[in-house]
Amino acid sequence: MLFGICPTPRPWWQSRKQLHNWVVLVEDLDFDGIFMPDHHMLPFMSNNLLDAWTMLSYFAALTSRIRLGSDVSPVPRWIPSHLAKVIATVDYISGGRVIAGLGVGTVPEEFINYSTGWDEAPVRFEKFKEGLEIILRLWTEDKVTFEGKYYKLKDAVLLPKPLQKPHPPLWCGGLRRRMLEVAARFFDGWVFPRLVPGASLPPEEFEKRVKIIERYAREHNRELKNFTFAVLGSITDTAEIIEAFRNAGCQYYIVELFKGPGLTNPFSPNEYVDVTKRFARDIIPSFK
Repeated sequence: MLFGICPTPRPWWQSRKQLHNWVVLVEDLDFDGIFMPDHHMLPFMSNNLLDAWTMLSYFAALTSRIRLGSDVSPVPRWIPSHLAKVIATVDYISGGRVIAGLGVGTVPEEFINYSTGWDEAPVRFEKFKEGLEIILRLWTEDKVTFEGKYYKLKDAVLLPKPLQKPHPPLWCGGLRRRMLEVAARFFDGWVFPRLVPGASLPPEEFEKRVKIIERYAREHNRELKNFTFAVLGSITDTAEIIEAFRNAGCQYYIVELFKGPGLTNPFSPNEYVDVTKRFARDIIPSFK
């Protein structure tokens, strides 16, 4: 079992030194990854947010081993070729440590104010699929021409390529069947959101979707031997909860700095170091 940590999407630092010290501590405590939420505006949290990929590049300079991931970058909010360039750059400067979390996006305020506009779910999903193709081709081909419904490229070149070959691992989230099928066909990992607004989801819901992904993979003649099934939970989750998810097929457990289910009760910045140390001391050794 591998463990990642994800700061809540809120102003979770009080100084740059505090941020610096926490990131170094996370690597020293033997966490396997740091995952940054890629959000600019959130209706249920503070909007005082730092950019995810800029932060991950900063984390790359402070660390040498730990994986660096986005949780997750909404492809339709970006220009896909620009996102491909940003991820390739962070993978290059980090020595090949990026996990590229990609998604469709769900927050209208972000799209209205930080992209060309908000579209309904079917359009965002089609933009996501076109954008995913563009990103993968730019990472693996010398020159790319693309003619889609929403995006167009002509003789596009992306250099340098990502350090990881053929490209950084692609992870996605989502609970609906269409995202589970996309995960089975194109992605290298899938993250189950245990915490949702107002509730938490049980291991049975995770296991059900693991089996759906496995079935879709068989239908598309794809092996999942290098596929990662992950859970996004809380740093207050007990060993018993994590063990139940491991028994259901979880290989990578990512903890957010919330005090419990519901995404409404985050730890304060002054508590971050203590709760991070406590989880590393009391939980991680039982699963290594």
